[in-house]
Amino acid sequence: MALTPPFQLMLAEARRQLPPDGTRPWEWTAEQKADGFRAILFARSGQVLLQSRRGNDLSPAFPDIAAEALRLGESLVLDGEFVVPHSGRLDFSALRSRARRRGPGAARAAEHLPA
Repeated sequence: MALTPPFQLMLAEARRQLPPDGTRPWEWTAEQKADGFRAILFARSGQVLLQSRRGNDLSPAFPDIAAEALRLGESLVLDGEFVVPHSGRLDFSALRSRARRRGPGAARAAEHLPA
């Protein structure tokens, strides 16, 4: 099956309780909600697209993520959270700043605060 952008992202859903004791792993999946941007990465044939939850192309703002996806040399689709760690914490303000940059500004930001 081929997955072609745009594609609907998996979004977080809040739950008030953990699964009951005895729940088998394949019956319930959970992950911590990071303070980041939900996105889908599409990579194939030397091309990468980083799609935001609204369908925008985030690739120009995150050249570090796009470059690493290309280095894998695989066709893949990943749904996940973009975060920027800084001083031992996730820095949402830095992530928002990164998302607004393009070109040389985005490359400098990727070096200083990689996602």
